[in-house]
Amino acid sequence: MFTGWRIVLVTSLTHFVSVGFIFYAYGAFFKALEADFGGSRLGVSIGLTVMQLVTGIFAPFLGRALDRGSIRNIMALGAVLMGAGFLLISQVSELWHFHFILGTILAVGAAMLGGLSGSTLVANWFIRRRGIALGIATMGISASGLVMAPVATQLIASYGWRLTFVLFAGVTLVVVLPIVWLTIVDRPEDLGLEPDGSEGVRDCAGSLEPLEPTLPLAPGGQIIDHAASFNWSARHTFRDANFWIISIAVALNFCAMGAILTHIIPHATDLGISSEAAAYVLSCMAGMGVIGKLLFGWLTDHGDKRVGFWLASGLQALGVGLVLKASGYSSLLVASAFFGLGMGGLIPLWGALIGAAFGRFAFGRVMGLMSPCMLPIQMLGVPFAGYVFDRRGSYDLAFETFIALYLIAIGVLGFLRLPAAEPGVV
Repeated sequence: MFTGWRIVLVTSLTHFVSVGFIFYAYGAFFKALEADFGGSRLGVSIGLTVMQLVTGIFAPFLGRALDRGSIRNIMALGAVLMGAGFLLISQVSELWHFHFILGTILAVGAAMLGGLSGSTLVANWFIRRRGIALGIATMGISASGLVMAPVATQLIASYGWRLTFVLFAGVTLVVVLPIVWLTIVDRPEDLGLEPDGSEGVRDCAGSLEPLEPTLPLAPGGQIIDHAASFNWSARHTFRDANFWIISIAVALNFCAMGAILTHIIPHATDLGISSEAAAYVLSCMAGMGVIGKLLFGWLTDHGDKRVGFWLASGLQALGVGLVLKASGYSSLLVASAFFGLGMGGLIPLWGALIGAAFGRFAFGRVMGLMSPCMLPIQMLGVPFAGYVFDRRGSYDLAFETFIALYLIAIGVLGFLRLPAAEPGVV
């Protein structure tokens, strides 16, 4: 078995913990935190917004470190920070304490353990099969949504939210940290291997100086990956139209998607659905997300990546429209299934678009630079939905706005022009 696939499986685990223990579980903690600390849904929602802000600011530094340093060390440190953050958050006595820890230790730790680190790691190991590899790796995100919402709900009901965070810390430090330290290898070259495990992909030495982007074609269809000869500087990256097109389109998706995932459980309970049943609505989204990641991962390797993005955004918009019309549990599950299928494709498509536009040796840096550029759009969705509910007693206006954002994202990506061959690949 090619070592890269084992790396993919470990990355799936780190995605599960870094996203599931915070983002997908957040909806389950929502009303418990509101009950203990008081305040509005906007007040509780701010925690995720603070986390997104810090993660976005930190991302360019992390991306540069991932391209130049040890990914294994970075991910291991991320696991330590996450474990410590969960222990600290279990002891907070004010809501702002919760927000502070979430936006500092946990935000940095989660970014280092999963997300950008995991995507960069997988991009290092794969070129031809990057789409399906990213799809499988990010299945951990959807799997965490499938599992963590009902599990967190049950744990909170049985043991309280504080002890639940202690359990999260234990899993992160006792299970995840040793696995990361013992199994992660930064690049196939470190083991004398090649990307995709293919003899047709060979690394060549080259200059470390930033070069003007060139778009060489692959002679005879053969792919030879230049390990260092194609290095995107920040200046060249910001001047590239594709950078801004991808950033805006993905940010609009994240803005809407994050808000739907965060508020779907309280929305379901507002419809008279029990907390336990509402958790399974989120699980349905995540479960369909697993299918979506595999489907869209395959599509990115075998078809036009832009078409895949349009389809994923369209399915999410359809799902939100059906959520608006849903009045009972069954119809809400159907809406969640459509939304989840499209949602599952977003992260592998994002990674595939970056790889196709900028190459694997600039992957971490480019994705890191995108994060703060996406923040002004991305971070508004969750508090906007909370604000709309507080003012109107309904999420309808927020959901209608999110449908419009998906349609705008589809239009924006229409301007994307990918090179004939991946930069740095001849």
